[in-house]
Amino acid sequence: MGRDLLADGLRGSADCGDVRVRSTVGRGDQAMYIVLGSPAGTASLEVPVQDVKALLETTRAVAPGGTESGPIDWDLELANLFAKG
Repeated sequence: MGRDLLADGLRGSADCGDVRVRSTVGRGDQAMYIVLGSPAGTASLEVPVQDVKALLETTRAVAPGGTESGPIDWDLELANLFAKG
């Protein structure tokens, strides 16, 4: 799940495919709710908002938004992928 999805979920509700996130901080709750769905079933997770905020701050310090894939050698990765066939 991407950082943008988590960040959007902190401000309200967001979804991407089979993943939905929402925060109820504005209603006094300090949790974020993550729902993972698949044809096999659904899992609901409750995560402290402070933990999500700390994760986002830490990962943004290491890789600011838009730079996540910068150090990846795409040609090498594709060659490895096709070699494993």
